[in-house]
Amino acid sequence: MKRLRFADALAQIPEHRRKGVFFVLAIISLVAAMTFVGMSVDLGMITLTRTRMQSAADAAALGAAQEIVVGVRAAGNQGVTELSLVQAMAAQAARDMADSIVTLNGFYIDPAVDVQLGTRKLGADGSTFVETWNTPPYNMVKVTIRRTNADLTAPDAKLPLIFAPVVGERAQSITTEATAFIESRDIVAVLDYSGSMAFDSLFRSDTVNRMGQSAVEDSLDEIWDALVASNVDFSNEPSAVKFPSTGLGLINSYDGTYISSSNTDTIFDELQLGGTPAVVANYWDNWTPGSNDSFSTTQDGWKWKKYSSGTLKRKPASGGSWTTVSDETFPGYFASYEVSPGTPYVPFPQEGKSGGTRNGKPSASESETRWKDYISFAKNNLSSYGYQKKYGYRTLMHYLIDQRKSNNQSEDLWRAPVYPHHAMKEGMTMLSTFLDNLGYGDQLGLVTYATDARIETGLWDDGADVTVDLAGSHLTEDVLDIDTIQRHKQPGHYNQSTGIGYGIEKARELLDAQGRFGAQQAILLMTDGQSNQYPGGWGTDSLPPGWDWNEITDFDGDGAADLVIDSSYTSGGNGDGNWRAALHSFVRAKEAFDAGYVIHAISMGDGADTTLMSAIANMSGGEYVHIPSGATNAEMVTNLQAAFAVMAGQVPPSRLVIGDE
Repeated sequence: MKRLRFADALAQIPEHRRKGVFFVLAIISLVAAMTFVGMSVDLGMITLTRTRMQSAADAAALGAAQEIVVGVRAAGNQGVTELSLVQAMAAQAARDMADSIVTLNGFYIDPAVDVQLGTRKLGADGSTFVETWNTPPYNMVKVTIRRTNADLTAPDAKLPLIFAPVVGERAQSITTEATAFIESRDIVAVLDYSGSMAFDSLFRSDTVNRMGQSAVEDSLDEIWDALVASNVDFSNEPSAVKFPSTGLGLINSYDGTYISSSNTDTIFDELQLGGTPAVVANYWDNWTPGSNDSFSTTQDGWKWKKYSSGTLKRKPASGGSWTTVSDETFPGYFASYEVSPGTPYVPFPQEGKSGGTRNGKPSASESETRWKDYISFAKNNLSSYGYQKKYGYRTLMHYLIDQRKSNNQSEDLWRAPVYPHHAMKEGMTMLSTFLDNLGYGDQLGLVTYATDARIETGLWDDGADVTVDLAGSHLTEDVLDIDTIQRHKQPGHYNQSTGIGYGIEKARELLDAQGRFGAQQAILLMTDGQSNQYPGGWGTDSLPPGWDWNEITDFDGDGAADLVIDSSYTSGGNGDGNWRAALHSFVRAKEAFDAGYVIHAISMGDGADTTLMSAIANMSGGEYVHIPSGATNAEMVTNLQAAFAVMAGQVPPSRLVIGDE
């Protein structure tokens, strides 16, 4: 049978009936078009609403996490290290902030259900994360916005659809969520271990003028008391205490024994540092020495006389001259009597080290040499403070700190509060405690610098009371290990000068080698002085190609350099004229910044190069704190602890978790 085409079939239908067919087709087409239009409109509404909900969730998560940032920073600014209460308050503030932002965007959440808090830590590989929900410490917030309620009058009702009846759906469920977190940090503390970190515990004109002589005396007394309290003994003779509470010979008071002599040997003997021999005399067995210094009798036609010194003499009973004779000549029995027990030599109270190993209790001759060096110092110095030719705890402590400060010479000064170094120790302990209690997975490393610099890799010092092995992980989450290392150091521990640039260089080296990809990386630089160490030949010719001071140090945005370091860079309260060392430090800081590292800076004391330190922080986008010279050591400790706490609280701004990050 022949099949007709639609057009041919239609042509065979009468015209009045064909008009009805077109009407039916038009109705069908209109319904289809309306369906497609309705679906498009509804889909557009769903997409727009979902987009608005996602934006609101993103903003709420960021805002909520930022409340935690604000709480942590406030804790740092206030010197708070007990962070559990801070985090609890920040958690509530985060929930409130999320609720407020979502409400302002026209949506609804139940903060108790739809705002989750947790911890997000960077894994050991530096790229993956470990997330834990509903357990502090909190550094992560997830906000979920739902429109899933079947009750269309509820604030979280499903989205009503305009053309839904056409396709049978009256409302659409929509859910969006966003997670924001605070990044972990890799922080390298770069600390000043130069000799000037002992100046506030010494009789120096600048220190005495600022703090008063009694404050320096109190500091030296505190140092002696701390060493006595340590009860530390010699490495090869545990029964011999280095710093006995009764003193060392006649060095037995804070103020000291005044000896007018200028003869070192005489002073050494008078201080009984070499010890005294026992005095033994022989006496007749029925005579007890008393107020008289001799015994006399007549026997066998002789007059006999025995002196307390032990000398026996006789002469004829009828008269004549006294003659010295031996004890055996006397027709009787003499017994020994100890007039004075004598004393052993006084060992110098520090062993010193050879090849890093303590030398043991100094011998009598070694001790005599060291004691006489101390005596020579005390008899020729400190006249301005009334301590010349005074031999006591204060001058001895001053001598050790000033003349024998390195750990190879005086292995126990780390036990004592030597300022301002001790204040820096307390600040580092504050930083370490804060990071440990914060629990955000921050890592801490330590670089120490003086004449040169080094990355601290552990603690194995002979004479320390504990060991630490960082096992190659010199940036470590075990931040209290870093604290243990730094607490066993002393001012001038390795050497004496100040090489700030070398410290920054080592910090960059550590971050380059062990910094984690997913962490914010920062250097915390601290000094009390002015850099004076730099590579040979360093100068303006050493600047990297394309160096532009106008671009690099235009901190106020006026198009001109705010700092140029060249031969005109002199003191004036900012630098000591050692412009090459300052230039070396700034260039190394710029290289660290170019490598992606923020540098926070702390300077302290009137002798610090505040211009250099503030410029380093400004150039790199870091924080800068300067602590003026304090009137007391206690004030110095408080101020440095506060400065380190501020730096500890500089957690990064919150950021969103993107995709599978």
